[in-house]
Amino acid sequence: MSVVLVTGASTGFGRSTVESLAERGHQVFAGFRDVQGRNEKAAQELTAAGVRVVELDVTDQDSADRAIAEVLTRAGRLDVIVNNAGRIFVGPVEAFTAEQVQDQFNVNALGAVRVNRAALPHLRAQGSGALIQIGSIAGRVTVPFSGLYAASKAALAALTEAWHDELAPFGVESVILDAASYPTNIGANATFGQSDPYAASFGAYVAAISTQPVGDPREVVDAVVTLVETPNGERPRRTVVAPVVQFDAVTALNQVAEQTAVTVATAMGVR
Repeated sequence: MSVVLVTGASTGFGRSTVESLAERGHQVFAGFRDVQGRNEKAAQELTAAGVRVVELDVTDQDSADRAIAEVLTRAGRLDVIVNNAGRIFVGPVEAFTAEQVQDQFNVNALGAVRVNRAALPHLRAQGSGALIQIGSIAGRVTVPFSGLYAASKAALAALTEAWHDELAPFGVESVILDAASYPTNIGANATFGQSDPYAASFGAYVAAISTQPVGDPREVVDAVVTLVETPNGERPRRTVVAPVVQFDAVTALNQVAEQTAVTVATAMGVR
C-alpha cells in the first residue's frame, strides 16, 4: 500500500478521494487549510475515518514545506501526491483584475509547484514516486467566460508535461487527470466576474450551463484511485474523465498533441 498526500481534501473530489484510498488500505494524508478553525469538523471526521490530516495552504511555500516534512516524519516515506486543490473564477476575462488573475493561478498552478518542490528532493532520493495533477478539459479547450480557469489549468498541464520528462530519469512520474465539469464544491464556491458589455451573453451562458446534465463525480474519484494504484512507469501521461462525446474529442486531441510534441522536440534536438 502507498503513502499518499492529497491537497484540497476537506471537501469535493479531494475528500472523496482520501476516504476511498483509506478504505482500500492506503496510508492517506489529507492536506487543507484551517484544520483547527473553519475546517475543524472535516478534520475530525476524516481522522475518525482513518485519514491523517495535515495543515496545508498551497499558496504558502513554508506551509507546503512543513506539510511534506510532517508526512515524512509520521509515515517515513511519501509515494504519491495528488495535487487537487483548486478554485474557479467565472466571467469575462476583462471583468477580473490582475490581482484576481494572480489568485487564480496561485492556487491552481503555483500550488502544485510549491507542494511538488517541497517533495521532489525526497522522491528523487528514494528513486520512486508519482505526482498526479487534477486538471480539466478546460485546459485543452477554452470556452467563453472560463478563460482564467482554463488558462490556469493549461499552465498546470504544461508543468505536468515538463515534470514528466524531467523527472523520469529519477524514477518519479508526473501525470495529469483532465476532468469534465462535475458537481462539486468548487462550483458552489466560484468567484463570478460581471461586466456590463457582457451581461446578456454571460447571463445566457450561466443559464445554459445550469441546465446541462451533470455526471457522477465518483467517476473522477475512481480514476484518481486507479492512477494511485497503477505501478510506476505504467501510468498514462494524460487521463480524461468525461461524458462520451467530450471524452472522444479530447482524447483524439491529446493523441495528436502527443505526436506533435514528439515531432517538435525531435526537430529541436531533444530526445
